[in-house]
Amino acid sequence: MSAVITFEDFEPGTVIGEIVETFDADLSEGWRRIFGSDPAAGAGTSAEQAGIGVVMMMRAYLRVVSPRPPGNVHARQQFRLQGVPQPGEPLRTAVRCVHKEMKRGRRYVELEVAGTGHGERPVYTGRMTLIWAA
Repeated sequence: MSAVITFEDFEPGTVIGEIVETFDADLSEGWRRIFGSDPAAGAGTSAEQAGIGVVMMMRAYLRVVSPRPPGNVHARQQFRLQGVPQPGEPLRTAVRCVHKEMKRGRRYVELEVAGTGHGERPVYTGRMTLIWAA
């Protein structure tokens, strides 16, 4: 196991890492266990694809920015969907440190999580502001 990521490890403008994950049947099945498999409720539609985009963004953050110290606070998040992930499409998601600062005695880190599909097609961009514990 590697050392816990600390505030000092973040460098604004630097890509922390990236992963490639394919939008597959397992991801769809997980979405449908929560929301149902009725097409009227969104199953198999762009609503499901958009929801899976959010899941893929968060999974990338959790896998790339690891191990995290206990006690972090997820203070704010923005998500912009530029296109929906397509079934069977591998998505490359990069996590980049945008900014960090000490404010009122707390360590704030802002990360961008950007996913692209086939041919570098933009799929989603997320921004997370975290209060980093260590």
